[in-house]
Amino acid sequence: MQPRAEIDPGCPVRGGSRRSGLSDTIAFQRRPLRTFARLQQSRGDPFPLRSLLGGRLLVVGSPDLAHEILHAPAGTYLAGAANRRILPILPKNTVLTLDGDAHHARRRLLTPLFHGDALDAITPAIREIAAWEIDHWPVERPFAVLPRTRSLALCIAARLILGLEDHAHVQELERHLTRALSLYPMLTSIQALRALGPASPQAAAERRRREFARGLAEVMRRPTAATADDASTALESLSADEVFALLLAAHETTATALAWAIDQLARAPEVANALADERRGAARPLWDAVIWETLRLRRPLVDIVRQTSGPVSLAGCDVPTGTLLLIPPPLIHRHGAQPDPDRFEPARFLAGRPDPHTWLPFGGGDRRCLGASLALLELREIIPQIIERFELGPANPSPERPKLYGTALVPAAGARVVLQKRRQALRTWAPRARP
Repeated sequence: MQPRAEIDPGCPVRGGSRRSGLSDTIAFQRRPLRTFARLQQSRGDPFPLRSLLGGRLLVVGSPDLAHEILHAPAGTYLAGAANRRILPILPKNTVLTLDGDAHHARRRLLTPLFHGDALDAITPAIREIAAWEIDHWPVERPFAVLPRTRSLALCIAARLILGLEDHAHVQELERHLTRALSLYPMLTSIQALRALGPASPQAAAERRRREFARGLAEVMRRPTAATADDASTALESLSADEVFALLLAAHETTATALAWAIDQLARAPEVANALADERRGAARPLWDAVIWETLRLRRPLVDIVRQTSGPVSLAGCDVPTGTLLLIPPPLIHRHGAQPDPDRFEPARFLAGRPDPHTWLPFGGGDRRCLGASLALLELREIIPQIIERFELGPANPSPERPKLYGTALVPAAGARVVLQKRRQALRTWAPRARP
């Protein structure tokens, strides 16, 4: 059991009263982005916060402090230990939850799955899977996009990681994965509930993982697709726990990013029309700008987490061993998007790539997201198929607020939109003049 982190009494950051801590916890669950901004403004940076999943933690919203943490000497801050605390439903022996040499060895093994030949090989399948899925989306009536993008992203992840091609097999895998991620097992971080024994969320999570492993074994007994040689080598060594972690990481975040992109474009039809006018080719600056801006404004995960491996000094604070640090990209991203940081404005990135100091959708340092290239590939291949075929409109004129789903920031209503068959696209959008 990890010791509960406490901020050193000599540190100028204070945790506030128990009552204010409870109210902040509730506010964070209901309005995470608004709560981050309010607490940073009132308490400075870094500031303490309690969350349902992670307990007490220290939030770092300054780009400079975030860079210092993410690029610190190896071993100073632990990502695997932090991931186990913030999302303890993850199995312990996976690339997401290991640290040090064990993590690096696992990462080297898995890298061929998410880069190079494997991505080249999966690109036609992404287009094929996306076309099939989009063909089944309703037209001229409201529907929630997020459940559809989850199914789509899981099909792609299952094809890449497991070689599964049959849609029925993927649906069966999805049922096992969804059951393992149900609400009750997500409460495994509440240690007091262990007293419930076999009825505890910890016991439930373990049962669900075993059920997932049995379901995965059953699915994998059926014929699977061939994979690239390097990817096959990695695949043969994957445990059920590793597959569980990879499928969770590879499909939930991408599905959320796709849903947010569709939601934003439904509320900016002039941008969507201009995208439909931008022909496919090697250089598609507006498409890239839209993807980068979506990931800036609506990063799929609320956090990048690290745990101190020993005492550190951070912004004048003596932070003890075992402290859980949370870097919220939504706060970091505001620094690089002035003015109007809450506005969807792709023109921010037409002049060039985002500054990695203030744009962290995939984390940073040596723990940068292993699947970043896959996620960007999916966004670049899937969104054009939607925009070129449909005109988008929001089902509700009020913007969808982000809500927490575990550590994901998902559209509260699932990104409800209305699709119309696209007529001739008109280029009605132009970048706003920058002050």
